[in-house]
Amino acid sequence: MIPLGIDASARVEPESRTPSTGAPLRLLAVGRLSYYKGFEVLIEALAQAPDATLVLAGRGETEPSLRTRARALGVATRVTFAGELDDDALLDAYATSDAFVLPSLDRSEAFGLVLLEAMRSGLPVIASAIPGSGVGHVVVNAETGVLVPPGDVAALAGAIGRLRDPALRERLGRAGHARWRREFTLDRSARKTEDLYREILDRA
Repeated sequence: MIPLGIDASARVEPESRTPSTGAPLRLLAVGRLSYYKGFEVLIEALAQAPDATLVLAGRGETEPSLRTRARALGVATRVTFAGELDDDALLDAYATSDAFVLPSLDRSEAFGLVLLEAMRSGLPVIASAIPGSGVGHVVVNAETGVLVPPGDVAALAGAIGRLRDPALRERLGRAGHARWRREFTLDRSARKTEDLYREILDRA
């Protein structure tokens, strides 16, 4: 198996990130606003995590229902629908957040490149432990992030609460950054692909 990789154009290294110690906890989620992404679950979890805000970057068919749900739950003032962000704005979003959340519901989320972007920026990650997907390979539970059952609002809210601890965020973020450097760089992916082709040609 050769995992996907991303390049090293991160704007923030873990060593330069200053953990936020005050309220609110700044959460970031990025992706198409679609049914399988689980953003409604995240908004419901936010209602159980009063000391957190959310920047939701992306566009999609569920945006109107997500806005409606946020208003109904009384969290609309804590959710920023940022729309589609260009590369620079997205890097800024990673740099100014405290934690990244990927609440996807099923195997339509096969891998999650946004997880690598978060790890590259030294962000701790909360993600769904989707059976059969690559998310659990990218995120090592309790080492580089926190994995929760898909669709479990209480578990997601609990994970958000745990990341109120700046020392935990820093530890998970640094470990995630190290894992990205070790396993998920673009150079490593290209090198592994080249090695595979050479192995196949040697056997021909």
